[in-house]
Amino acid sequence: MRSALCSLAYAAALLCVLPGCTSLYFQDAGAPPSQPPRYELEHWPYSEYWTGIIFNGEKVGYAHVQVVPSAGHSGRYEIRSQSVLHIRMLGFDKRIALESIDRVGKDLTLEWFSHHYDLDGSRLDMEGRVEGNTLTGEVENAGRRSRLALTLEEPVYPASAVTLIPVQRGLRIGSQYRYLVFSGQTQSVAPAEQEVVAYEKSEFFEERAYRVTSGFLGLTSTTWFSDQGLPLLELGLGGVIISAISTEERAKRFIATTALNKDAAIIGFSLVKPDAAIENPRALRRLDVSLSGNPALTTVPNDPRQQCQRSGETLDCQIAAVAKWSAPVDPAALRHDLRDTLAVPSDDVRIEKLAREIAGGDADDAHRIEALRAWMRENIRNEASDAFSALDVLRTRSAECQGHAFLYAALARSLGIPTRVVNGVVYSEEQGGFLFHAWNESWVGDGWVAVDTTFDQLPADATHIKLVYGESVADLVALAGWVGKMRIRVLDTGNP
Repeated sequence: MRSALCSLAYAAALLCVLPGCTSLYFQDAGAPPSQPPRYELEHWPYSEYWTGIIFNGEKVGYAHVQVVPSAGHSGRYEIRSQSVLHIRMLGFDKRIALESIDRVGKDLTLEWFSHHYDLDGSRLDMEGRVEGNTLTGEVENAGRRSRLALTLEEPVYPASAVTLIPVQRGLRIGSQYRYLVFSGQTQSVAPAEQEVVAYEKSEFFEERAYRVTSGFLGLTSTTWFSDQGLPLLELGLGGVIISAISTEERAKRFIATTALNKDAAIIGFSLVKPDAAIENPRALRRLDVSLSGNPALTTVPNDPRQQCQRSGETLDCQIAAVAKWSAPVDPAALRHDLRDTLAVPSDDVRIEKLAREIAGGDADDAHRIEALRAWMRENIRNEASDAFSALDVLRTRSAECQGHAFLYAALARSLGIPTRVVNGVVYSEEQGGFLFHAWNESWVGDGWVAVDTTFDQLPADATHIKLVYGESVADLVALAGWVGKMRIRVLDTGNP
């Protein structure tokens, strides 16, 4: 159950950051018009549109986008976006709401923004502006404010403009566009690339449409635009996420039927069933596996606990549940693992006070880690409650695996124990396969220990396969190459 709830959180995170089908469903529509669509903001062909959002065959939400003149700012426009997602799994409800206003110039470059996010009742609010080559802002979460400052090497556009830019610059077949995009969800700036690929017809929409591919933060999507610039259909994660043009009534209708969503919509998407079942996984001390299915086949962390080597289109990994593994002392890396971040606010007075109370004056790091683990076991409920930060978990006293990892890391760092958040997969005996999961690694003396407060394990068992480090949404985007595509073959189990 615990790892299944965590899988739900990872799926939700990917849904938050996302902006095909085979030729059986899309055919060439012949020669496109000699004058491809191209519109300026002052003559934009629509003021709003609604879409319904489908995840792995189940309707989970809707989005609403408006493009309107900005009141009191002559020659400026506002892109107003709202999306609501509601996922039901294993008897739990996960609700995600995002609202944003991006004020842009006539060329869609970002000037000012106000974004509001709500994950299961946890709020994050952000407001900022672009002045010259600097983007600045203020982020508030759980009563804590932090500053955002990014240096820009070129003009920046809001993520909400990604579906507008090809329409403004022109839907001519073969056109390619590259530009810098600010993502409020990841609080980062990265390049986006788009190409107008084809002019097609399909049973999924009545009009002929321009197919545009987009790439941003390692994720790809395909969108079909009408002659009026409307995004008729968008596919992400290879068609797992579908956004289709709709009326307001039909787009919102999912609210009444979400309770009927099958658990399989999320579990089936993220569950990785190996070729052989693993018995008593929480006690497993050694696991040899082969990973495949990721087209990019990106590298994964290697250390004495986990050794992975690429072999053609697979990664062959040996994982051992060692009590501790030594590593060269890197002062810069250890300082990095002591930093205060949005998700892991280790310098917050509430975190510092609680950490001191839990430690009780004990100066031994191993003892303090055991005390933190015991406190988490007694005070934080394992529930499908998502969080932006450790402070959200401290407020609700409930969390899935990611929230557990955030809070443990914040408490440990506040005590001066370098700690990182690990993201990967773990074997679930209840589901008979691997599900996405988060845990921690802490530096004690001269080496690392793997701590999983969700499962109350130290060290974490050998079914914990780590894929990436990090606690930000931007760090999690790297998992997109694995989610829904991973294949695992069990090569050996046993004691090291």
